[in-house]
Amino acid sequence: MSSCPHCGQPLSDARVFACPSCGQSVGASARGTELPDDASESARRAAEATGRAVRTVLEDPRLRERLPGGSLPLLGSGLVAAAVLLPGLPFISGTIGIPWSVVMLGGSLLLGAREWSAAGRPVPPLLEQLARMATSATFLLLYTSLVITFAFLSLGFGLVPLVWVAAAVVLGYVQWRVFQASAAALPELRPAPGAARLKLWVLSGAAVCAVSLLLTWGSGMRTWTSLGGYGYDNNLVHEVDSTGRSTGHSYIEGRYGWQPGITNTFTSFATSGRARPGAPLVVMALMSLAMLAAVPRLREAIPSQTPYILAGAITVWGLLGLSMRLGPLVFLAGALAIDFALYQAHRAENAREEPPPGNGDSSNSGPTST
Repeated sequence: MSSCPHCGQPLSDARVFACPSCGQSVGASARGTELPDDASESARRAAEATGRAVRTVLEDPRLRERLPGGSLPLLGSGLVAAAVLLPGLPFISGTIGIPWSVVMLGGSLLLGAREWSAAGRPVPPLLEQLARMATSATFLLLYTSLVITFAFLSLGFGLVPLVWVAAAVVLGYVQWRVFQASAAALPELRPAPGAARLKLWVLSGAAVCAVSLLLTWGSGMRTWTSLGGYGYDNNLVHEVDSTGRSTGHSYIEGRYGWQPGITNTFTSFATSGRARPGAPLVVMALMSLAMLAAVPRLREAIPSQTPYILAGAITVWGLLGLSMRLGPLVFLAGALAIDFALYQAHRAENAREEPPPGNGDSSNSGPTST
């Protein structure tokens, strides 16, 4: 169902030309900023079907009875630990770097200790005290965002990407249940004007930026150095007679075999935006902007400058990596779309706060007579 771009109230019929609430025109030009009804309805049905499938698996009693206390966060923390530690085994790749590995393992330990203690299992006193930091709702939200971030940054074929995705699905489902039980999930009685347009532009821009990170941003070079190796060795040979005098003839002799010395091998490869420094923080900023645009109650609970700071940081990060490759150009287009949406929303908010002309104090205006 579409909504009025002026007051945000839902429209009972997409073919109406005037909003029954505010009376403003909602013709074809005004509705052009929203997704087609068929496309949005198809996306909604697909999302609901996926959600039902995930809920069926995770709420299966056969799975829950095998977990201490039936805790899904405990399962998620174990999957995160496995995703971080598996690249340490031979022939398994997918490391996220030592600093982030320490952060994710520490969070997994705290979350696991919290759930283990909640299930009535014994926990060392020191670990139990540390696990109290994981009892806040902010911890679970932040940690889930990090897990989803690394699941996206690790997308590919292999065991480690699969474990990351599984961890993101489990903890994402837990966080979704927490959100549904909170006041932020309650529908807005009177949506702010332009809220639907802001949501569409920011979500679209964030999606474009995320997809661009999978494209080519640059190139790198791998080097292997070895102390010798098999190959061809070309030598210049000068002929001599039996007395050792030169005959005046020379030729090049090629020989294949073990060649001593240092051998360097170079291989070039393309790099995506996911390999750039700061990519995890940028992905988290994109998710934060998407949540703030989709849930107005969250925007009201944070400082008003936060969305602009996040959008500015994303734009600067894109400009620092700008080149004529497809990835940076697509990313910058998505970032500028987010900036434009926030600018339009800021202008509309300022226009609503300004008093209309002619409503001020007019007691001292006009000519006076004596």
